[in-house]
Amino acid sequence: MAITPIFSSLCELANRLPVMIAEFLDIEQKLKRRFREDSVTDILVASLLSLPGNDVVVLTPSEAKTGGDFDLVIMDPVSGDAVQFRIQDKRLTPHKHDWATGSYVELAHPHNSGGQSRALIRSVGSEKIMTIPLYVFYTPAHVCAASGGTVSGIELASGWEIRERIKAIVKVKPKRLPYKRIGSLQPLFFPISTILCAPISTSRTSNVPMPSDVRTAVMDTIESRSRLAGFGQTLAIAEAAVPRLPGESDSEGDATPFRDRSSRAAPGGRRDDLPAIIRSAVERRGEMVITAKVKRPKVLLISG
Repeated sequence: MAITPIFSSLCELANRLPVMIAEFLDIEQKLKRRFREDSVTDILVASLLSLPGNDVVVLTPSEAKTGGDFDLVIMDPVSGDAVQFRIQDKRLTPHKHDWATGSYVELAHPHNSGGQSRALIRSVGSEKIMTIPLYVFYTPAHVCAASGGTVSGIELASGWEIRERIKAIVKVKPKRLPYKRIGSLQPLFFPISTILCAPISTSRTSNVPMPSDVRTAVMDTIESRSRLAGFGQTLAIAEAAVPRLPGESDSEGDATPFRDRSSRAAPGGRRDDLPAIIRSAVERRGEMVITAKVKRPKVLLISG
């Protein structure tokens, strides 16, 4: 008997798992036990590993675990193209009466200093693969229902936009701002299907979309959500899109995001080689879970 849900494709997982996660989080009210973000992320990663075929490989640190923060990499071993999402997970503490004032209380972790979000944004600047910082927000079913379906159990948001809100929280303390509240953050949310349900050519056997399609879908979605939310500061940074070399940063020390790496490509348009650790994982893809020298769990979805 399978412990984890079995889905036939990435897209089916993207459409069904948020409902299951929301219901899972609702159970804690009856158990009087709080489920940590790690527990929910474990379910997400295990569900990806349970997909048919051998298109998913998980690299784990030597202390093997798949909970907590993780990287999600979409890669095409033929062209060498890849996009990486560095994901920070948060879960909602619901409000008893008003769903919109429920809060992701650890958003500015640790101790409302914002240090975690600063580290998230800085870390993407040193990556060889184009890396987009994201937050994943886990929300229980009763809140999803109260929102009228505008929120699901798994929602993503731009790490750049969340960072701007966290900087505002830190700057004005002890005055309280609403940026931890789900009602304030909801305009930034977009579904995990944006990544996992990107178009797939009928001529390909893999159900993993191409990195270029995923990259375009996510950046276009971040842009549209940023305009809708009206905060606006990081959209201008993202759209400036002047790629910086690893280690370069803006005046505040946060790595500047970028839409593509075309200006860093070698003559003739050749893409940067994939890191050796990822090339090795592709060759060993049948093993599914590989212990490697990584700082955080890294989930590889292999196109083609």
